[in-house]
Amino acid sequence: MNTQEKWHEMHSQKRHQPRYPGSDLVAFVLKNFKKNDQILDLGCGGGRHVKFLSENNFNVYGVDYSANGIKATQELLDLYKLKAELKIASVDDIPYEDEKFDGVICYGVLLYNSKEVIEKAAKEIYRVLKKDSIAYIVLRSTKDYRYLNNKKISKYEALIKENGIQRSAFEENGMKMYFFDKDEIKRVFNMFKICEINHMEMSLENNSICNHSYIIVLRK
Repeated sequence: MNTQEKWHEMHSQKRHQPRYPGSDLVAFVLKNFKKNDQILDLGCGGGRHVKFLSENNFNVYGVDYSANGIKATQELLDLYKLKAELKIASVDDIPYEDEKFDGVICYGVLLYNSKEVIEKAAKEIYRVLKKDSIAYIVLRSTKDYRYLNNKKISKYEALIKENGIQRSAFEENGMKMYFFDKDEIKRVFNMFKICEINHMEMSLENNSICNHSYIIVLRK
């Protein structure tokens, strides 16, 4: 089963459809975007960020390559009588015209793709953003336990093999995952003005493992 098929299967299950938006993203969106801005959630999954954006009066667009993810997002919108335009598509082929969006968010999505797809996705995000607009992207770092504890395929890729059934990586078993350090962020997103590279970490199991992500802000 490839990664797309695995996510299609996972998005059909409620336990893989988080209910609440990331608190970091909430703060960023409310600070940096204004009412009626056109915002794309690239890799919208089960729809938690699409819902948040819609209920806060943004013009919302959601793209995901999982049909079940799009279905779950639409059901969530219908439940709360909210609206957004949703499409099934890949991150490296965004089905919108040049300079359409005031903002793009891509939250923990690119890391499930290959180097080549990620590079194309960076160019696509740049293409669909309006001039001087910003993207908010969350990536997994090389300090994350999934990278440190697993077999490396290349400098930034690892094959996930997790035996701990209670760990979040257990559901990622068999997936290839792409990790970043600051040099790789600067290389992949070199067409942007990189405004911020921050990190977010959470230690678990008495500090024996660590979830570690980069949060980057990019301006066209």
